[in-house]
Amino acid sequence: MARKLPRFEPVGLDEGRALWRKYRGNADVERMLLEIAQARAVMLELGEYFSCLHKVWTEENLGQLVALEKIRLLLNEQALRQRALAGLKPPRRKDDRRGPDEDEPALID
Repeated sequence: MARKLPRFEPVGLDEGRALWRKYRGNADVERMLLEIAQARAVMLELGEYFSCLHKVWTEENLGQLVALEKIRLLLNEQALRQRALAGLKPPRRKDDRRGPDEDEPALID
């Protein structure tokens, strides 16, 4: 198994855009920033596929698969991390019982 990365402050969206403008023309930096953006897009797509798989798994009453649960936790962690980087509030939980008057406006990623 690969060694774990040290803890670090992730690159936020505004910071990434500033780096893109600052180092425009530097192929290495541009490639690295594109790699970050691509990896984040892949994580979102994986999350969508996972949701479909998890729904079917649950509907079929197949129990709790450890690997599926670990994937769910990793995807949740990345989604929360990405939302924090974008300065967005975490999504409301399904069991949150707010009335229609208290709804917050929908957030668009």
